[in-house]
Amino acid sequence: MKRTFAIVITALAVGSAPAYVLGAVSGAGSRVVTADVGDVVRVSGTGNVGCHVIRRSGLPTLDCRRAGSVAGTYGTLFNKKEVLVVRFSNSKTAKVVVEVRHGSRNVHVCA
Repeated sequence: MKRTFAIVITALAVGSAPAYVLGAVSGAGSRVVTADVGDVVRVSGTGNVGCHVIRRSGLPTLDCRRAGSVAGTYGTLFNKKEVLVVRFSNSKTAKVVVEVRHGSRNVHVCA
């Protein structure tokens, strides 16, 4: 359970980092960055972590992962309804390992 909790916390941090990092690193203080479907956001100072705004199940979704080869790595899909943590088995296939709905106390962990 500790491992699952650590994965969820990491995923939430990665998913929420872009707006914070862009505002804090720029020196402009706090600001809101709005991204539309198709936009890409790179996280400053991380080298190869970024997010792509996609449409998933009809909702704009932030798809965050590291750039380059993703096999064996994790990514986060974050929208107004849910947060999914996925583990990539190759560049085109990922398995959901944690699924959480906003407002719910239930965390669904896939083995």
